[in-house]
Amino acid sequence: MGTPATPPASAASPPSPREYMLVLVVAAALGLPAGIAAAGLMWGISGITDVVWTDIPDALGWSSPAAWYVVLVPGVAGLLVALAFKLPGHGGHPATGDLGLDALGPIQVMSALAAALASLGLGLVLGPEAPLLALGLTAGLVASRALRSETSPRQLIVLAGAFATISTVFGGPLPSALLLFEMAARKGMVPAKSLGAALVPGFLASGTAALAFTGVDHWPGVKETVLALPSLPNYPSVRLADIAWCVVVALAVGLLVAGARRSAREAAARWKRPPVLILVAGGLAVGALAAAFRAIADEPADLVLFSGAESLGSYVAETSAGVLALLVIVKCAGYAISLAAGFRGGPTFPAVALGVALGTLGSLVLPGFDLTPAVIAGVAAGAAAALRLPIFGALLAFVMAGAVAGETVTLAVIASVIGWLAAEAVNRERGSEGEAGDAATAPARRAAHV
Repeated sequence: MGTPATPPASAASPPSPREYMLVLVVAAALGLPAGIAAAGLMWGISGITDVVWTDIPDALGWSSPAAWYVVLVPGVAGLLVALAFKLPGHGGHPATGDLGLDALGPIQVMSALAAALASLGLGLVLGPEAPLLALGLTAGLVASRALRSETSPRQLIVLAGAFATISTVFGGPLPSALLLFEMAARKGMVPAKSLGAALVPGFLASGTAALAFTGVDHWPGVKETVLALPSLPNYPSVRLADIAWCVVVALAVGLLVAGARRSAREAAARWKRPPVLILVAGGLAVGALAAAFRAIADEPADLVLFSGAESLGSYVAETSAGVLALLVIVKCAGYAISLAAGFRGGPTFPAVALGVALGTLGSLVLPGFDLTPAVIAGVAAGAAAALRLPIFGALLAFVMAGAVAGETVTLAVIASVIGWLAAEAVNRERGSEGEAGDAATAPARRAAHV
């Protein structure tokens, strides 16, 4: 059974100084186990992927999975996700809406994690950030019981769990803090004057969560899985032509990502078939897209399947504009189908992958446009359009840029704002994504709240 709903922080009195200090202590203690749990989830996804897409084909003597296998496996994922929907929690938060900040109880979250493991491990075009948030919120919910019945302090601990787990894939405490800062501000979770104090416990939790990867004393930590770019060519200074082309790429990425998400929401609202039929058909369609891409382009189906995080280096290294154009079309279609069919995962990773692919394509076809600014513009616009959070989009691109971050920060900011504006324009006509997401997730929130 879920626990009773916790009112938003704005509906409760602020914690006393003594309560707030206790919140900080609990948040600091929560970070490391939450980070280890997040690493365990990522390890589970990776393990399923290795078994299904490497070990089984190797055992069958295939140098690469047969076409029928590429089509079938995502269809099987649809069946498994449909079974997860029958468990308490109903598979968690749908991927068509905003990232959810409603915590599921320990029983309900198992359904969400099962659906995510099947979706992500078997190749659907979604990212791990949504199940990581669900895991962190539940960890925070459990930890908040140490605070007895104080409503506002408990809400802070729940949010701190989300900080701790999401920081494991978005480059550490700073990007994750900004992500949840923008999300909390946009959702009106806490009053503006209390926003900083409300997020400090989560910031602290994300800092201690990093110990899961850096290690402490004689413990080396666990292998970190993050959204990362390969080393990009040196980019000594910004050119006016690059700014102009960055606007073009960012606009294209923003329209593509936001258009895919809106199309998925509208399709999901229209489809009235039983979920199992929609999920299986959607999985088969994604697999068919990947098999068709491999047959036409003679490139691995992995470039279409999965979140795209492991393929960013391949996208950047691709020199054929035709292959990249086909990849963008097919992966975007797979992304929209994965969202619309009801698979579980996050929208950000595939959006960033599309941004990288489209940015690389831009560097090949736009006169005088260098690869480095093109890729950074694609990352910033993709992240900003997927979540409609422009500051986070720019910071994520800055973090992923590595050695060229200082030279490309202006382009990241411009591209992020353009991507965000494009997403706002796409969603303006028939209401915001948040409203659609709220309507879609109402049953799940009634089933299990914080």
